This record gives sequence, C-alpha cells and structure tokens, in this order.
Amino acid sequence: MISVTVSVDTSRFDRMMSDFPAALARARSRALSWIGQHVATDATLAFRTPSLRPSPWAPRKDKKSKHPLLIRSGSLRQSIRWRITAADTVEVGSDKKYASFHQDGTRNMPARPFFPVDRNGNLTPRIMRKIDADIDKAYSAELGRM
Repeated sequence: MISVTVSVDTSRFDRMMSDFPAALARARSRALSWIGQHVATDATLAFRTPSLRPSPWAPRKDKKSKHPLLIRSGSLRQSIRWRITAADTVEVGSDKKYASFHQDGTRNMPARPFFPVDRNGNLTPRIMRKIDADIDKAYSAELGRM
C-alpha cells in the first residue's frame, strides 16, 4: 500500500475570505457610483440627443421660440445629480421643482422625458446594459485584486 499526505497552508485562503466582505462592499460602492454617473450623464445628454430619450418629445406649440425644447437657461439640465443613498441604492434626480412636470407631463403640458425611464418606471434597455456592465466590471476588478 502507498499513500501520499498533502498538508496545505490555508492561511492565504483564510485571509482572502476574511477580506471578502470588504471587497464586496467596495465593489458594490464602485458599481453604484458608475451607475449614478451613467444615468445622470444620459439624462443630461438627452436634452440635445433625441436617441437617449425614452420617448420622443412633442413639438413646441410656440413655433417662434428661438430656444430648443427645455433649454432656455440650461438650469434643469445642469441640476441633474446623483448620490448613493443606501448600500444598494443610487438616486439620480434634480432639485428643480418643475423637473417632474417635464419628465411626466401635466394636464396642460406634454411629457418630455429626459431621465432614462419609461412611463412604467422601467429603465431603458440602453441604461440597463450599462448597469449590467458596471456591475460586472466592479465585481471583476475586486476579484482580480484578491
């Protein structure tokens, strides 16, 4: 009879596993930051790039106006910000009171959505692809560090 005994030093594995919760938190935070940046950027660019809008904008009633739709001073476009609000949540929004009127419309004004969200509250396919890529990239980077 023959046998081989192999003793393995598991200290490196133990160290990696003890680092895993911190790595997971770093990856989550990095992914949320990238997601916030992408959603905010797409919302900002939608003012001038129709293909980024979740639906087409109704034409202006006043044909004589020299300003492009929703761009008089640019303050709405410039007000879009993002912030991480919880361990798994990023919020993208505007502090302008009239932002929701333009996004959703009113009784007297058609919706001219600029956030990449459709009428049902679903993110657009383009932004979903970016989010999936951000998550994959963030977690892969952390795993590579370990």
